[in-house]
Amino acid sequence: MQDKGRSCGLIDMVITSNPPKGRYTVIEFKNIQIDYLDLQGYMRIDKAKQLVDMSLPQILKLRIKGIHHPGPIEEWLEGDIREQLSKYVTSATVREDSMGNTFRAYAVVIIGSRHILIREMDDMGKWKGVSRLVTDLELAAVHEVEAEGVEGRAE
Repeated sequence: MQDKGRSCGLIDMVITSNPPKGRYTVIEFKNIQIDYLDLQGYMRIDKAKQLVDMSLPQILKLRIKGIHHPGPIEEWLEGDIREQLSKYVTSATVREDSMGNTFRAYAVVIIGSRHILIREMDDMGKWKGVSRLVTDLELAAVHEVEAEGVEGRAE
């Protein structure tokens, strides 16, 4: 795990583990604390209420305050995040380690602890599809799979 300790609450983390046989996944995690989002009000709860009600287009246009990544979230995603994930994906190490496996790569951005933005990248370092928000239904499905896995191991 690596934390570059940027002062505006952005986290750069790489987690490695033994992947399931036949799969290779690269995930770039980023986090934007609610205090660094250009939302109205002084209280975090007021900012959180605004953020919860935002749609994907509104979130992508939301500005980040601070010196490291000022500007809209969309610009950060299309600039620094895309560049960094692309470098990981196209690196010699990843190419060698992923050879012969099903390859997946994702940028995951946690926005103010209220939304999870995800964007997929191909093995050539190009975005696949469009950005999307992870929904409550998708999170519930993940929890169901995890619960089934725990029950299956107990038997």
